Amino acid sequence: MRFSPLPKVVTATLGIFFVLATIAPLPFAIVLPGQAQNIFKGVITIKDLENYPASGRIDLMSIRVTNPDTWIFGPELIYSWIDSERAVYPKSAIYPPGTSAEEESKQAKADMVGSQDKAITAAINYLQSHSEILAPINTDTKTLVAPASVIAQRRADALDGKKIKFKVSETGGPSGGLVFSIGLVELLTEIDLMQGRHIAGTGTISDRGVVGAIGGINEKILSAKKVGATVFFAPVGNAEEIANTPEGIKVITVATLAQAISYLERTRK
Repeated sequence: MRFSPLPKVVTATLGIFFVLATIAPLPFAIVLPGQAQNIFKGVITIKDLENYPASGRIDLMSIRVTNPDTWIFGPELIYSWIDSERAVYPKSAIYPPGTSAEEESKQAKADMVGSQDKAITAAINYLQSHSEILAPINTDTKTLVAPASVIAQRRADALDGKKIKFKVSETGGPSGGLVFSIGLVELLTEIDLMQGRHIAGTGTISDRGVVGAIGGINEKILSAKKVGATVFFAPVGNAEEIANTPEGIKVITVATLAQAISYLERTRK
């Protein structure tokens, strides 16, 4: 079967559209894996509260996203679709309409502070409602000045969020809440929950310890694997999005802080 060639006008029109698609800015955002930050190294400061060194590492994960003022051009968009480490989203799915880079930066910083405050409250609420985890261990009961349960309750009553501070650089947003709260539970108890493990995770946290979904879940898992994490805590709300998990890292989906702590307790050697 023979086909007639396209009219020159049609060919020219298609060519113009192709060129425009290549050079015209497009309303998309590109998401890439970001950095990992061990929160046990210079991130958390605890003053005038009993605290204990962590034997492992837990990472705060981040993603890199093109800012709302950036327009993506055709070649970069095609490359990002091909590159397995990049994800392409409509800009409207990432940023509210009309958001500027400056506004987004301010909001991200405010969200980060909010996530830290909620993480402190969630960790303290958890410890006070599970005061047995604060009981002294590896101590001769004959030398205790009070029963272990009494000491545990005293420690729970003494917890004060004002004595806990965070210092996080170059990271914004609310998604560090779960990791912050796990880290605080580890540092404020004698029990070695980490046991030398390298853990990472993401998820928002509420004052009551409820874990919320976040964006860029697969990029964060990939970043965690690259830095050596073997366990990754993810919000149960992101479960259906998780795909192509790298070999060597176990993803644990949780709905609450209590579930994350329970997993660490159950898997201690």
